[in-house]
Amino acid sequence: MFNSKHHILKAVLGSAMAGLLLFGISSKASAAKVDKNYAVKTTTSLTERAKVVSVKDPTKMTTAIWNYPYLSNKNAKKTHWLKNYTDKSLLVTKQATLKNGMKYDYIKVASKPSVKGWVYDKWIRQMTMASLGDSITKGWTGSDYAADPYPEVAASKTGMSVTNYGENNGEVSGDTDLDLTYNIENHSFKNTDVITIAYGVNDYFHVLSLAKIKNTLDTDLTELQAKHPDAQIVGILPMDCWVLDSTTDTYVNAADTLYKDHAYSLSDVRDTEKEVYEAHNVKVFNWADYESEFLPNADSRLTFFGDNRLHPTASSYKKMGSVLATYLESNLK
Repeated sequence: MFNSKHHILKAVLGSAMAGLLLFGISSKASAAKVDKNYAVKTTTSLTERAKVVSVKDPTKMTTAIWNYPYLSNKNAKKTHWLKNYTDKSLLVTKQATLKNGMKYDYIKVASKPSVKGWVYDKWIRQMTMASLGDSITKGWTGSDYAADPYPEVAASKTGMSVTNYGENNGEVSGDTDLDLTYNIENHSFKNTDVITIAYGVNDYFHVLSLAKIKNTLDTDLTELQAKHPDAQIVGILPMDCWVLDSTTDTYVNAADTLYKDHAYSLSDVRDTEKEVYEAHNVKVFNWADYESEFLPNADSRLTFFGDNRLHPTASSYKKMGSVLATYLESNLK
């Protein structure tokens, strides 16, 4: 009787074990598959900000984030699904080239650094930035153009590529190919992740009405956001500059000066632009918040600006780019 029960129990346990193996569940943890062609050949350092490559339906992506490049190590395993981070900035710190030529990038999610690992290089792309603005965006120093205007410095430090659309004399409210409206209507920002807008000082010099600045900026932002709802827009307010006071024949800060026939100061321009940007849920960057670093006293204009009043020197542009980069790193999704 005992032997009969013993044999029955063995048969039942044997069938159960066979069933586990049939469905891929082993009584022993098996090592991950390794392929010698997937062995890491070289690893290089990178500093790049990236996004997941756009697909029609991100929810159907089956690409994973791995703790080691796929098939390269017996301990390689999936840690996260890439599709869950399609709208996030990814910081790429290194790239592994495998023996078969494939490349894997080591990434971490900027807003959630605990999510990190290796992803196949073809599934991510470097983020892009477009910078719209006037001569300060373009990099004019008062005598020539800086090799590294602030957009190029900021993009380099944050790991993005950049297209600089800055034009001398560009305005918010102008109607030429130098101005904001033309840029929005005549350039495609389809694959652009970040758009910076930096106008205002030329409006201060040339435009008599704050209402015109406000209405034009509002219209242009409405169009830009309708065309590119996924782009992150940053409104950059005009930096302090100096204008000649005709009554004293001395240079005074435009921030609190009514220029010629204008009934407003540069600070009023900033306040107007800020109001419009915030109404559109656009992030606002204000150079004046860093004035103690750039322009700690009135005499600073003689060294910070190449023309002593308006256009930064080449070295000043590098300082500006570094400050903007820090802001972007903290505020980009």
